[in-house]
Amino acid sequence: MKPEDIQECIRVLEALVEDRAGLSVVDGELRNRLLIAAGKVSRPGRTEQRVLARALQKQRRKNAREADAAVLERTGIRKKRLEPVFITPEPKALAEAGGSFSDAEGWDEPELQNPRACYVCKQVSERVHFFYDQMCPACGDFNYEKRSQTADLRGRVAIITGARVKIGYQAAILLLRAGARVIVTTRFPRDAALRYAREVDFESFRDRLQIYGLDLRHTPSVEAFARHVAQTEARLDFLIHNACQTVRRPTGFYQHLMDAELGPSTLLPPAARSLVRDYEAMRSAATAPQLGSAQLGSASTPADLLGPLAVGLHAAPALSQVPLTPEDVATGQQLFPAGQLDADLQQVDLRTINSWRLPLDQVGTVELLEVQLVNAIAPFVLNARLKEVMLRERTFDKHIVNVSAMEGQFYRRFKTDKHPHTNMAKAALNMMTRTSASDYAKDGIYMNSVDTGWVTDEDPEHIARRKTEENGFHPPLDIVDGAARIVDPIFSGINTGRHAYGQFLKDYRAVPW
Repeated sequence: MKPEDIQECIRVLEALVEDRAGLSVVDGELRNRLLIAAGKVSRPGRTEQRVLARALQKQRRKNAREADAAVLERTGIRKKRLEPVFITPEPKALAEAGGSFSDAEGWDEPELQNPRACYVCKQVSERVHFFYDQMCPACGDFNYEKRSQTADLRGRVAIITGARVKIGYQAAILLLRAGARVIVTTRFPRDAALRYAREVDFESFRDRLQIYGLDLRHTPSVEAFARHVAQTEARLDFLIHNACQTVRRPTGFYQHLMDAELGPSTLLPPAARSLVRDYEAMRSAATAPQLGSAQLGSASTPADLLGPLAVGLHAAPALSQVPLTPEDVATGQQLFPAGQLDADLQQVDLRTINSWRLPLDQVGTVELLEVQLVNAIAPFVLNARLKEVMLRERTFDKHIVNVSAMEGQFYRRFKTDKHPHTNMAKAALNMMTRTSASDYAKDGIYMNSVDTGWVTDEDPEHIARRKTEENGFHPPLDIVDGAARIVDPIFSGINTGRHAYGQFLKDYRAVPW
């Protein structure tokens, strides 16, 4: 029944109240039906009263949900999700460390009709933060300040793995804007170079950024990269292991990148080409006609970076196309439609299932091994081999950040039976921190594991979309929040002089292992 139907009914009844003689124009049976129906409406029985009460309660809940949804849609993080492409926040001057709340102007601190537990402190709150849709105002203010936190890192050198997109990319931007020289690794260096070259402040950091191709699944190449850093870098202050394979993507997911990655480097714009100059020189030497041993030894690129033991370094993009599973062979454009990119300018993945929803007996061996290699083995190798480089300048404020996740936590109140391979990998990474942090701290190298927070819904695309449409689900953080968390041990340590180590950090605070 529609509201206009009720309005018409009221009009007729009120007219009959004004002139009861109007009932005389209808026959007795119809008049009796009207009077009986009107009586039942005005004097309902208990059953009818319960039916109405339940309907009214249901409608009140629906109205409250819709009102709350309207409030949440006004928050900053929801507005950013509506943007077709995620835009890196504008750079802030070093003097503005600590954040700005100009975005909060005009926010009237509306209250929710259904109070919600804060994502961080878990306390129930009726008030909504102007930026975060799932935090109380106090936690929201703290986290918002951290988004734009910075420090004076001029003259410092950082390495960050997996910094082509999302959290790693934003973390590298934060380090560059703080004045550091940054060495980025990724399997797709030319695509990364194009992304960095698009930043509004690119000219301010272009001379402090180097990008290398590196496939962390190939451990001998990780060793070769560490040797290269040891031979070419006079110092190393910060090492961030951001590269972390959560869900394996088939070869088709990366196919659209191959033309740019494997074609002539001269096709890159000059600005982007400068970021991969050293790496491209290495690739060119590796793909040149075979040199004799005497020539090889005298080449500008060391021999151990040219051979098969470093194939994951000089041929990193091509390795992404090596088929290792049936899925690599079978998938095509129906699952990875050409030209369809998400807000992070990554290929849309239309697979109906991925390893995030798989129990132990359904996880493939290749994915199991790759997850361990990327999340635990590569960080172990780099931490071990690059320690002596970090000790060349004894500033006693060096940092290693092992980027972890809550699925690697043993003391977790609730843990599903899904994705055991990623749980294992993060638990192994945490154990390295737990075991070796105290040893490295003796030399002023402070090692911590850091949870990025809930930034991405790892479910298949159609499930993630349904959760949003039907349940209003959104991750509570974005990629800038994740980046701010992994650089916080560095920024906080430099700014305060107090350097944490041997901790598992979640939401900027230590939590149990």
